[in-house]
Amino acid sequence: MHNLVIGSEGFVGRPFCAYLRALGETVQPFDRVRSPAEDARTATLPLSNAQRVYFLAWEVGGAKYLYRGDNQLAQLEWNLALMQNSLRQFAESGTPFLFVSSQLADTVDTVYGVTKRLGEVWTQLLPAGVCVRLWNVYGGYEDSTERSHVVADFVHQALDHGVIRMMTTGAERRQFVHIDDVCRGFHAALTQGLRQVCDVSSFVWTSVLEVAQMIGHLTGADVIPGTRTGRTPMTPNRNPVPGWRAEVDLREGLSRMIQEYRRRKEGRRPPADAPAGAAAKPEERHRSS
Repeated sequence: MHNLVIGSEGFVGRPFCAYLRALGETVQPFDRVRSPAEDARTATLPLSNAQRVYFLAWEVGGAKYLYRGDNQLAQLEWNLALMQNSLRQFAESGTPFLFVSSQLADTVDTVYGVTKRLGEVWTQLLPAGVCVRLWNVYGGYEDSTERSHVVADFVHQALDHGVIRMMTTGAERRQFVHIDDVCRGFHAALTQGLRQVCDVSSFVWTSVLEVAQMIGHLTGADVIPGTRTGRTPMTPNRNPVPGWRAEVDLREGLSRMIQEYRRRKEGRRPPADAPAGAAAKPEERHRSS
């Protein structure tokens, strides 16, 4: 199987490419981080030899980035250009493709959610399109930036300072899903050619405070909740991907994540099968994911 992965250098894209290669499948990475010629907003996509396409490219980041009012217009322009250029080419080629949406596609308070919903509608109009909604991913490596996600931020704080200072009370809840389960879910969904929108999620609601406390327990860090009230987007779950379920327990996944972050902070070399693109600039990695 020859796969084209658009957004190959992002937070999800890098481990997903490694997953496909571990299955024995070939991967053609495609990402503007690799070259300006691989900007999916404008490029002619190399679809002629692709048997499957995974469309992961998006303007994205954690909640502290997505909900900022001053970048909504930039997100809108970026994501519309991605869809207009890429989905038209998918339609012309007829190549089976996966559009990775989000649980926030049912919300209308951010450009991110609105554009993901538009991508879902467009994908379902194309006979070769498959769509899944991704919930809160953790487990992959992220540098601490304005775009990084909450679990990565907590782990960095715990290891660097021995204290996790939360921005909110932590009462807000999420459905966290480990990157290893995400990779399996993507592959299973496109392999089956699903026509209904399915969730790639743990289907378990966990408060952000509970996650911080787990990380604190595993690292010995103190947890100091904030005073702000966080958001809990109570999006209704759709169907799980048939035959797939999340297998990585949250505590186990956090433990593995902490070990990886410690290894990187100690400067040890990554293993030979580490995902490509680990040295990309933090902002570029998130923008492509």
